[in-house]
Amino acid sequence: MTFHYALVCFEKGALFLMKNDLGIQRITYVKNQDQTSSVLNQVKDPNTQLVEDKQEFMEELEIFRQYFLGKPVDFSSLELDFSSGTPFQKKIWQMTRKVTYGRTQTYKSLAQKINHKGYRSVGGALGKNPFLIAVPCHRIIRTDGTLGGFGAGIGLKKYFLNLEGAQIS
Repeated sequence: MTFHYALVCFEKGALFLMKNDLGIQRITYVKNQDQTSSVLNQVKDPNTQLVEDKQEFMEELEIFRQYFLGKPVDFSSLELDFSSGTPFQKKIWQMTRKVTYGRTQTYKSLAQKINHKGYRSVGGALGKNPFLIAVPCHRIIRTDGTLGGFGAGIGLKKYFLNLEGAQIS
């Protein structure tokens, strides 16, 4: 199977985008070139071919360019392949995808929307989110208004929220 990938560079590093015929498989933050090699090694196996190809990502690159210029962006046009997630993770990722640019929701409110009592498990599902920014887990915060966890680091979560003009504590 062939996977295409591209990097979207921005002020704090880059996003590694990877897709195949089913859609985008991964959007991952990388700080530098060394991390890019590490991500490539994580996804490569004998049955896959990885091809760097910006032409395959023209729409995505433009959407992310607009995002990093601070313009309100709707990522719903991006075709994401959720097949790597469990049914619960998929449900959380799909709900999170609906959180509007520049707004935040709490882990607890997200859990309540799906009639789930364990909001920590919502955080766990978001911790496995393979679609940074497009499934905006950075917009999910603690009930007390603090930022909570973020796999790419709290500093980057704060950066994305500030870029979007979100009100944060």
